[in-house]
Amino acid sequence: MNLVSVKSLSVAVGFKNFPVLKDISFTLEKGEALLVVGPTGAGKSTLLLTLSGVIPELVHGKVEGEVRVAGHNPTEEGLKGLAGDVGIVFQDPEAQVVMETVFDEVAFPLENLRYSKDEITRRVEDALLKAGLAEYSSEETDPLSTGLKQRLALASALSYEPKVLLLDEPTSHIDPASSKRIYEVLKSYKERGGALIMVEHRLEYVEGIIDKILFIDAGKGVLCRNFEELVAKVGLEGLTEAGIWLPTPLLGRFFTNAPTVPADRLIPGANTVVKTVNLSVRANGKRILNSISLEVREGEIVAIIGPNGSGKTTLLKTLAGFTRRYTGEVSVLGGPPDYSKVAYTTQVPELQFTERTVAEEVASSLLVRGFSKQEALKVARRELEARGLAHLSDRLLYEISQGEKRLISLLETELLDRKLYLLDEPTFGLDFKNTLSVLSWVRRLASKGKTVLFVTHDSWVLPLLPLTAVVGLSEGTVVFRGTLQELLVRKNVWDRLAFLPPAELAEESSVSGAARAIENYRKKVVGVYEFSKKAQPHS
Repeated sequence: MNLVSVKSLSVAVGFKNFPVLKDISFTLEKGEALLVVGPTGAGKSTLLLTLSGVIPELVHGKVEGEVRVAGHNPTEEGLKGLAGDVGIVFQDPEAQVVMETVFDEVAFPLENLRYSKDEITRRVEDALLKAGLAEYSSEETDPLSTGLKQRLALASALSYEPKVLLLDEPTSHIDPASSKRIYEVLKSYKERGGALIMVEHRLEYVEGIIDKILFIDAGKGVLCRNFEELVAKVGLEGLTEAGIWLPTPLLGRFFTNAPTVPADRLIPGANTVVKTVNLSVRANGKRILNSISLEVREGEIVAIIGPNGSGKTTLLKTLAGFTRRYTGEVSVLGGPPDYSKVAYTTQVPELQFTERTVAEEVASSLLVRGFSKQEALKVARRELEARGLAHLSDRLLYEISQGEKRLISLLETELLDRKLYLLDEPTFGLDFKNTLSVLSWVRRLASKGKTVLFVTHDSWVLPLLPLTAVVGLSEGTVVFRGTLQELLVRKNVWDRLAFLPPAELAEESSVSGAARAIENYRKKVVGVYEFSKKAQPHS
């Protein structure tokens, strides 16, 4: 008997008449895993919300077709009917964490399911250990980094061992090493008979887990057994146009004669844009940053990496002027840090939104620059159209997908037209095509003399940028500063940084060898995705 059965599913969200999903069908048995892929805004999250009963119980929508999940009809039974049998981890962990402490957050669903006190304690401790959160058990949830909250949401869902687990980009904010460990936990869950339905852009993590792939584009689904069958059914051109990131070993088999890709070389200017000397930050009795000393010049692109909770976001917030309580020296563009000097993109897009519709939100950046409201809206609509986002102009911000929210947050940041850009995980939640667009935009900013500091857990994007430096944080301290080539050779710091590069770059032992490996990696990826031609919507 199928644990999950979906037949001819169509879903319209809100009060719209047109369906987001059209005629989707698939089945899953115990111990099977389905990977859902598709371009940004294709309806992947809508599928998971429908299977969990969130649509139509909490989010208004019209659901047609037959859906059975762990013996339940989610459309009729809703969240209460599925409780205990179906777990879900939302794309935005901030929307899922509700309790004051980490322990209480994981215990919350167990208490609702009436587990005994001793059993609750055992299950909470086990779930926190699996999620790498055992040391945070008594911590408050609010100060946790977004990545730690994402791991917490997963621990909470795993604690009661649901029959079906729905995961919407469960590692989008999580460092590479922790992501790998989490998928080992999920593989074990699957081997015990659990069924997984997951949306994930970082496909190298799921290759050994998935049994089926559902490709969704324009609301319609194509079901396949593996990536090779997906390429055969949809075509390589169709997948790349949709922004689907295929594992790089597979790319090599499909594209062996990629053109030579000229290496980007940035020459930073003479002026110092950011300088910190012994910068330290404490919060809630804990030291978040410890004696950070950095100097960044105009025109540089600097990547900031490190494990969840290492202080990366706090560093950006301090440079942006949002963290006022610090010790040491901080100079931004020749003076104290202030948000009016910089263009800052938050890790969670919703945290920077202030308006109702997409066009109004984009226009808000132009109002800051002195545009009239009428002119700001006119320019905002023009910029949205230039980037292929005109269809979102009049949509309410809460209606659009997480990936679309990320694109809007980056666009409004770009339109501030500042000398310093501070970007917190700019590529999270994006398909590969849009990721390349963002990377192309970052390169053009630097070519115009702008300075870019960005936080990322997407280690595979690092070789695709002309980075001037990589800064690695661990427990609030800089443990690495150098080039990407040097980082690939310095394997002794990888564990402290929770860093895992793409497999093709992981075995190099010399800086020159690492440089060649990066060039080959870029050639393979850029050749297939036509980086220089397709990644232009931010121009």
